[in-house]
Amino acid sequence: MKNVAVIGAGLSGVTIASLLKKKFRVKIFEKSLSVGGRMSTRKEPPFIFDHGAQYFKIENKEFRDFLSDLLSKKIIRTWNFKCAYFEGNKLEKIKTLTSKDQIFVGVPNMDSIVKYLSKNFDIIVNTKIEKIVKKKEAWYLFDENNNKFGKYDWIILSLPAEQSLRLSNKSFSFYDLLKNIKMKNCFSLMIGLSHSPNLNYDCAIVKNKDIAWLAVNNSKPLRPKKFSILSNSSFEYAEKNINTPRENVLTNLLNETQNLFKKDKLKINFVKLHHWMYVETENSPKEDFFIDHERKIAVCGDWFINSRVEGAYLSASRLSKNIL
Repeated sequence: MKNVAVIGAGLSGVTIASLLKKKFRVKIFEKSLSVGGRMSTRKEPPFIFDHGAQYFKIENKEFRDFLSDLLSKKIIRTWNFKCAYFEGNKLEKIKTLTSKDQIFVGVPNMDSIVKYLSKNFDIIVNTKIEKIVKKKEAWYLFDENNNKFGKYDWIILSLPAEQSLRLSNKSFSFYDLLKNIKMKNCFSLMIGLSHSPNLNYDCAIVKNKDIAWLAVNNSKPLRPKKFSILSNSSFEYAEKNINTPRENVLTNLLNETQNLFKKDKLKINFVKLHHWMYVETENSPKEDFFIDHERKIAVCGDWFINSRVEGAYLSASRLSKNIL
């Protein structure tokens, strides 16, 4: 049985590991302390924030079948909520979404999905792979401390485009394609409050402000009652302020969020900023994945298709079929 190394334990990495494991020995490497990628959850007791992917839809039958066990065990549930639409600080409308709208979240957290899917895998966390080397038809991996892992017949890069490029070289057939991919960044602000601001909506889509999305995290099913807010910056703001001191970014996004509420000063118990360097592509590739059969290395991820949760699955699934 051949060996495969998957670098990145987000949904696409865990998906391709699931689909290859019957014919390959698969090991997953993850730089963070836990799996999840952008389907992640930040736990800051007593507050919890889904600070990556906020929700997802299931439009592809194959994707629904893949998630059938999680749906039946209610690890995935619908989120019923009221969504506000703002033009600047002006509220234009509020739309109610119910189970019929099929907006899904992980339960009790977004990262519960990837944790469930990866529970039986061989995963090495807190290990950032800095270099990959091929010797005599076998791949070897080296982490930031120069620890060596191998040997592997295949390497799957389940990473954002720019991170994949750093592990690639010009001999790869897809190198030039990968080099042309540019990704947008985003700031996520997590706010824990001692009291509810008594909003009449659960999330907001905002135009023409430095924040583009806001969600009341505890409005999602089976979340703690402690009031927690997640604000995402616009891509335009993030690009302009990528080198701005983080305390200035935090202060501005906090003010922008409070101005949206039009209420007295929020009673804040916790606030933290997270910078997502790679959120979605400016120029998606035509392919659903990249693969070099001669070198036995490939790349998959949500950014190939639509930078959404379902896209992560579809890219990995289509790559797995090609390899198999």
